[in-house]
Amino acid sequence: MRWVTYLSPSGGGKRVGALDDGDVLGYPGPESLGELLDAGYHAMDNARQTCLRAASEIIVEPEARMCAPVDPAALVPVRVGDRELEIHPELVRGVDDAVLPEARTACVGVAALTTADVRAVAYTPACLWLDEEERPVQLTLGPVLTFDEGRGMRPIELSTSVDDLENGRGLVDPAHQWLASGPGRMRALLPVITPALAEDDELLVDAGELGTYEVRVGSQV
Repeated sequence: MRWVTYLSPSGGGKRVGALDDGDVLGYPGPESLGELLDAGYHAMDNARQTCLRAASEIIVEPEARMCAPVDPAALVPVRVGDRELEIHPELVRGVDDAVLPEARTACVGVAALTTADVRAVAYTPACLWLDEEERPVQLTLGPVLTFDEGRGMRPIELSTSVDDLENGRGLVDPAHQWLASGPGRMRALLPVITPALAEDDELLVDAGELGTYEVRVGSQV
């Protein structure tokens, strides 16, 4: 299963969507993706079947304006090298949200989320932005939340680049202890740290099977 949270073009509000063959199938129910996760794996599976049968709207994936898949209700534990931080929920953004102009370094990796019944683990790309003094200013999540569904995911190759020049590369193993059994319902492991970025740099983040996206530092779009 692959899920997103997006801004509906028909109403402007946030809506949950299931991905299917390049399309976003709008979920007609009132629950957020976080609430579906709280309800457990079977609720997620039932919601997907509902999307396949009776989607509220269908949007081509590249045309959807993506939000963070889940709005965390608690501090998000992240690990950057040997440094452990807790990120306030107010700092969480989606890939189509503006990146603050004071952001200078991107720490890229993967966030893991578990359903309330711990029946399944889902993963999404994560990027922690630090300012010149290495203080967190923003945590970008998404765009897609991908479920393992018990098959066991292979290590995820990560890379970052600006103007087609690679400036970071790393690997995240979903079986890593921090992701598999770390603190909280959501936690992130961020092994790739870019060199200092300048305002208006366009950073391409490639998270392999979890997806690819590009953001501009300081963009107000």
